[in-house]
Amino acid sequence: MSSAAAATTSAPPAAAAAKTAPEVPPISLSTLKVRYPNLFQTYCNLSSRQLETDDLMPDNMDTTTPIDAATGLATKIMFVDFTETLDGDNGNCPVKADSDGNKFGTFLLKLLAASESGSVGGDACRFFDALYAAYQDITAFTSTASKFEHLIGWIMAVCRNGIGALLERGDPDRNRLLFKYIAEEFKKIFKQDAAALGIDSGLHQFAVTWCGHLQTMLRNVKKEYGEYAENYTFNYIYKPRPKKAAPAPPVASLGVNVAAAAAAAVGKAGPPSPSPTSVAHASGMKQGGTGQPKIAEDEDDKAWEEEGWVPRTKAGKQKSPNVIRGELQRYIDKCKANRTSTQTAIIEKMGVNNNTYRRFMNPKTYKDQWSALQNGTYWAAAKLLEEVKYTEENAKKKSSSAGGSAKRKAAATTSSSTTGAATAAPASKKSKKDQAIELVNRINAVEDVSDDCAIYDSCPVVVAKIKEFLNRDGVTKALLLKAFGDINSNSLGRFLSGKQQDQCGNITYKKAYVFFEKLRIMEGKAKSKKRLSNEAQNPQGYSTVKDRGCRWVVSF
Repeated sequence: MSSAAAATTSAPPAAAAAKTAPEVPPISLSTLKVRYPNLFQTYCNLSSRQLETDDLMPDNMDTTTPIDAATGLATKIMFVDFTETLDGDNGNCPVKADSDGNKFGTFLLKLLAASESGSVGGDACRFFDALYAAYQDITAFTSTASKFEHLIGWIMAVCRNGIGALLERGDPDRNRLLFKYIAEEFKKIFKQDAAALGIDSGLHQFAVTWCGHLQTMLRNVKKEYGEYAENYTFNYIYKPRPKKAAPAPPVASLGVNVAAAAAAAVGKAGPPSPSPTSVAHASGMKQGGTGQPKIAEDEDDKAWEEEGWVPRTKAGKQKSPNVIRGELQRYIDKCKANRTSTQTAIIEKMGVNNNTYRRFMNPKTYKDQWSALQNGTYWAAAKLLEEVKYTEENAKKKSSSAGGSAKRKAAATTSSSTTGAATAAPASKKSKKDQAIELVNRINAVEDVSDDCAIYDSCPVVVAKIKEFLNRDGVTKALLLKAFGDINSNSLGRFLSGKQQDQCGNITYKKAYVFFEKLRIMEGKAKSKKRLSNEAQNPQGYSTVKDRGCRWVVSF
């Protein structure tokens, strides 16, 4: 008997078991093709790239890449061996070594390593392709327990690799959606009872821990990779909103002192608290209590203007491109029928070009309808439709509240006023135009705003204000260009179609901000909650200067 064998024989049982833990075979390419078709396609692309690279190497170099007999694909890519067995001992980790989730996560980790070639931009693209393909394969599982296991493998692969290239140079919009999709999958599972789903409590807690690691990593991207990188959110836990306080019973029935009840209602009974312990906090600080600035209600309700907003159905699911396409078409048809707008005007209002619009509206353009999320028309249409819905709901509220007053006025109307109403003709288009011109002149006459004042609204907020103002009776794009100081229509078009702060150097940004600040002052409206926050966090305002790297930046 050899010394090694003798040592193994004489070792304690536990130690012997640890040394002889069976190795676990990896996912074969044949299995990958069947169970994970999207990931298999990504692997095929990397395999082809490896074999093409081998062909370009000099003949005196040994570049023989091993080939899988069943699929004809390379089994070693960028020195990463996909046939290497897995360690059979995972220690105290609740993810079993021979589980599908562990094999899947290990394969994805190797695929990310094989995607790195030194080109940061290229690595970022390959990282995204691999991670998104893995996400598509995960969502195809019908078993929640199996899906959960694979999600853990996905998140461990991401955290262990670090995906630096993707975070530093990847497309922020695509990255944001990818992380959002994964977070929502976790959120759906964490909302349910783990035991009922057949998920071990240890594995459940293990997943929460790793989700926290990824959340921290994504939150510190800018700190890790510089100011030009983007931080991301990863909201993987469902946090229910606090329930609104029940309305107070009638004072008379309880015999409560009215003054004391009123004081308690506005939160004067105690010091202000960040938690919704008073009516002012619970209702979004609309009352502007002692020491608190008055907040404009309309500004805070426009959720579609916030970064990261996603259109959702009543059930809470994201609206699919097909749903948005149908809603947009119905809105266009409605506008045509009542002659309130045209398709061309609506496209201009969305800030997209005709080609982009036509590609989105043709469902045959996309094999997978969700690919249409990368078309700007999806987001522009979703925001427009949400804005239209918001405007219509507000109009209904105002009309219903004014109903009683209108009836009283109608009852008190005299015969002479009735005669006058009969002879009066509705305002003509010319009179509406004149009224719009008069409004613009009154706005520009406000003297409390300097032309070189600090800007406290982001580009998306100013864009939303422009589109809202264009909806007013008699207001045209030509009139608005003149109101902004006779700026060029191309400048306005570029500004409306920009993303985030990439048009902060556009002259429209400064001119429009000053114009709408004058409008706010003229109408006596309070500053929005977001505006007050911007002033506090960034006293010097948003930057309108172009940096040396030819990228637009916001100075904080």
